[in-house]
Amino acid sequence: MANSDTSPLLRWIFFASFVGALAIIFIKAVIVSLQLHGNFAVLDNDSIMRLLSVQNWLGGQGWFDTVEYRLMPPEGVLMHWSRYIDAIIGGLIVAFSWVFPVGIAKTLALTVWPTILAVLMVTVIGFGTKRFFGPVAASFAMPCVILWPFTSDFYFQAGSIDHHNVQILMIVLITFAIIWPDRPTASGLVAGVCAAFALAIGLETLPYILVVGTLLLTRAHLNMSPNANRLLAVFCVMLGAASLVFWLGQTPVSRLTETVCDQLGLSVLGLIAIAAVASIVPMFVLPQNALGRIAMSILLTGAGSALAWPLLGPCLAGPYGSLPVEVQDIIRSGIVEAQPGIVYAKGNPLNYIRMVAPVVGSIVLAAYFWRQLSKDSATERRQRDVIGQLLILSAVGVLASFSQIRLLLMTAAAVPVLVGLVLAILVENYLRTRSAAVATGLLAAAVLLLSPAVLKAPIKQLLPFDPPSTSPLDVTCSTNDALSPLNALAPAVFLTPMNLGPALILTTHHSSLSGPYHRSPDAFANGDIPFKLPEAEMQTYVEKTSATYLLLCGGTTYRVGFARDLVDGAQAAWLKPVEIDAGDLMVFEIN
Repeated sequence: MANSDTSPLLRWIFFASFVGALAIIFIKAVIVSLQLHGNFAVLDNDSIMRLLSVQNWLGGQGWFDTVEYRLMPPEGVLMHWSRYIDAIIGGLIVAFSWVFPVGIAKTLALTVWPTILAVLMVTVIGFGTKRFFGPVAASFAMPCVILWPFTSDFYFQAGSIDHHNVQILMIVLITFAIIWPDRPTASGLVAGVCAAFALAIGLETLPYILVVGTLLLTRAHLNMSPNANRLLAVFCVMLGAASLVFWLGQTPVSRLTETVCDQLGLSVLGLIAIAAVASIVPMFVLPQNALGRIAMSILLTGAGSALAWPLLGPCLAGPYGSLPVEVQDIIRSGIVEAQPGIVYAKGNPLNYIRMVAPVVGSIVLAAYFWRQLSKDSATERRQRDVIGQLLILSAVGVLASFSQIRLLLMTAAAVPVLVGLVLAILVENYLRTRSAAVATGLLAAAVLLLSPAVLKAPIKQLLPFDPPSTSPLDVTCSTNDALSPLNALAPAVFLTPMNLGPALILTTHHSSLSGPYHRSPDAFANGDIPFKLPEAEMQTYVEKTSATYLLLCGGTTYRVGFARDLVDGAQAAWLKPVEIDAGDLMVFEIN
């Protein structure tokens, strides 16, 4: 496997690929930004809620006060997100507002922030892959970043400002840090701080960090690298220290002792402390005894878990474990990114193929080529080691996606590198053999790994059934033009379908009782359950809430319940239609 970048042609190819990737990122950012300006209600729910949080903070809400008071008023909903992301986005808005009107400043901030993250990710993956596998592999890895949905359309478009894109970038930095072969102290420092920051802004990356820690521990105990011990020790120390600093920086004193399972708190800090002790102590007690070190790590982990059980026990069921069963069902079925992989595949088979094909294809092909590498060559031994770690991380991400499809993002660092590696090897084989069979294999692999969307049409024709069609999800109503006319009504409390709640709060002066945030089971239930009920049960449900108005979207297909009848023109004595020019929105005053 060639790894030389001395050829001027190869250097030019790498440079052209890098510049091309950046150009595509910038062009997409401009296009989406032009569509976004003045219409922030079309953002996804999490990005809308992030923008609301930023606006609240810039408007004077305290650093430690992360309650959204217009969701489930008057108490509001305490959000579990970090102010650190608010501070960055808010800082951009303020900086741009020195030159531009506030509306343009917001649009620029919402465009620049995910664009910066995308540029950093392409840069790290491009130059990191070049370092390990050469410029040709890097020239394929970078297009993979901008073509694969998880590292392009889903989280890095203009307006994507929740926190998942930051977590993906942290995963990329952690991954390259731990596979870097010759700077264990710097690598451990980078990996530990990035892991801590990822946890501070959300616990979605906790499974990945646990896998990384287990991988580092195994390599250290089995002496698989001369630098493995130092890398593990520095990683553990920095993860613990940085997590403590980030926790203190975003948690008010009044909540420091709370046991929380959905954000960085005592439970996660306890887990980090247990892992650090179980990793580092055996290094000094049994430095030369691999099996003894492993056994001691297991014993220390068990003992630490027993001591910290009051903190860890309540969190074993995850952040949704304490929610009512009906709300857990809403999350599993109604929140697409939280669906188990199999459930998502059944409902979205073609999109599933588009997301998973590069992952599975790169794992299978990279594993095949990994087996071909010589153990006698020092260069190929190092490459075997790197590829082996990337394969493990990718495989774990695939397995985790069966729990929630969004956990496929755990593979975001490894997949582009493996794609670049596989295609570089196939190109090298073709240039060496000029074989038609190898050329065909190269073309097939390139389509599978870089552009599986091309396969959607032929696959659709081969399916023995028609793929499920999705019903409209309030799309025509989640716009500034549709929602703004509601400001003609005095400030009130609305009961809305799930996807209209955050948009309503952002665009109007009204409050909502509906929103997909698990810290308020009632908000979750309010956005789903009443819109499936027959009239009598719906009336009973609605009248138990504090809602003044009921809001529906005429462009939405309500499959069951009285909501469907209302959209079709039904009337009810307990609901008074409000005449207002708000597009497809249907407003009913609750009598």
